[in-house]
Amino acid sequence: MNSVKILHCADIHIGAAESFLSTAERRKFERIITFERIIDKAKENSVQVIAIAGDLFDFNGVESELADPVFEKIASVPEIKVIFAAGNHDPLTADSPFKTRLLPDNLYVLGTHDDCIAFDELKLRVYGKSFENVYMSGEECFSATPPDDDYINLMVIHGELKSDLNSQYNPITPKFVKSCKMDYIALGHVHKNTEIGRIGNTFFAYCGCPEGRGFDELGEKGVYIGEISKGSCELEFVPICKRRYIYEKIDITALTSSVDICGKILSALKEEYGAEFAENLYKIELTGLLPDDLSINLHEISSRTSEEVYFAKIKDSTETKIDFEKLSGEITLKGLFVKNMLAKIDNSSEEEKELLNKALNLGLKAFNSEVEYNED
Repeated sequence: MNSVKILHCADIHIGAAESFLSTAERRKFERIITFERIIDKAKENSVQVIAIAGDLFDFNGVESELADPVFEKIASVPEIKVIFAAGNHDPLTADSPFKTRLLPDNLYVLGTHDDCIAFDELKLRVYGKSFENVYMSGEECFSATPPDDDYINLMVIHGELKSDLNSQYNPITPKFVKSCKMDYIALGHVHKNTEIGRIGNTFFAYCGCPEGRGFDELGEKGVYIGEISKGSCELEFVPICKRRYIYEKIDITALTSSVDICGKILSALKEEYGAEFAENLYKIELTGLLPDDLSINLHEISSRTSEEVYFAKIKDSTETKIDFEKLSGEITLKGLFVKNMLAKIDNSSEEEKELLNKALNLGLKAFNSEVEYNED
């Protein structure tokens, strides 16, 4: 049976600025490195077709020093056919990098209306369409229906899987998927990869973004690689990101110094993420029960941790070990605060108790000058 080996990627967002990082400019160029790794991975795996399902660039005005290496890398693998469907971040407007440059011979850009490109030597047809503007309406059915023959039918498209057409970002409904008669739909727009789905005889998936952009895009990021054929889809998710965004809770109960706390953090990260732990970006939430006379210096802990890893953000969610009844008897402002809070907790529901206990602990930290203005 005829099959085609593909690499499905999307949402690389070259040019995106992670402005909260001091290394934001460096991260821009790391996205190019990630794209180059994708191309290298395709060549290494003898891929015949790379499907890029939109948002290759974060915006159309991306600098030449970021755009040029992308097209040069595509040109370096003339044996691989690279198919691109523009997304909402890089629509095919007049200033699109895909319209202002001479494109490599092996790069094929899908038009802004239902389009089809045939590759007879592969017995493959590639369908799809590009965003023409920032927004794009969806459609009930794709207008170009594949002939009933032995060609493999691949769709490359950027949009939202929805139950209806109520979206400005090319909603793709189950009816659309079922009626398009594709063998596989390579989707872009959602930054988290999904399992391979199936409606009727059509397989589909989001590969997610290959490089996270913040702590709302956690974990391993990558691409799908494998073979598609009539009625068959054998794709494997392959991690490709240079750095991962990771959120961890670490219990520091019984630790009494910033050095010890930092040591516990780094030991936990090394154990969990191995030799490459230092390459990642971490949001660390400290938990546990601490003595009431211990003041955590988040600046020191963050500085010490950041010496060992690419980026670390530390949040203090520890609780203080306090004799609240004894403290509530003190004739002080702190004592009156504790007395009033304990009374509220006693008369609250179970759901309210959790929130009030957090408020009590946060209030006591404020009395000890441990709470910063921007604490979340």
